[in-house]
Amino acid sequence: MKSPTPEKSKSKSAPSILSHDMHIVGKIFSTGDIQIEGRLDGDLRSHAVTIGEKAVVSGEVAGDTVTVFGQVKGTIRARQVYLCATSKVTGDVFNEALAIETGAQLNGAVKREKEPLKNAAIKIVAEEFDKEASNA
Repeated sequence: MKSPTPEKSKSKSAPSILSHDMHIVGKIFSTGDIQIEGRLDGDLRSHAVTIGEKAVVSGEVAGDTVTVFGQVKGTIRARQVYLCATSKVTGDVFNEALAIETGAQLNGAVKREKEPLKNAAIKIVAEEFDKEASNA
């Protein structure tokens, strides 16, 4: 399987990148794209999420598209999930579509749902976020 190409973001801003030398503790929400190369201890929700090969996320990862090259210790909720050959996932995967490359490690249940983001830990509505951002 070729490396997936994430769908175009609803916003036209550049993707946010958490570099390899960063460690974040807390929740992250974005209406755009996020690439994690460092460590995140907490939940993450975004349009498209890419977990880099050396990245470690401990918490829930939610998005329209989630691509994992590194480690996720927690639940994944996404419309489309790509587990690449170098990925190590310990937790359940809720999805509409799932692709798993040979070599990917998954220790958890896989559950196909029509609305996998419905029960996500971060439930911020994009319109409310946009209103708050424009008022600032």
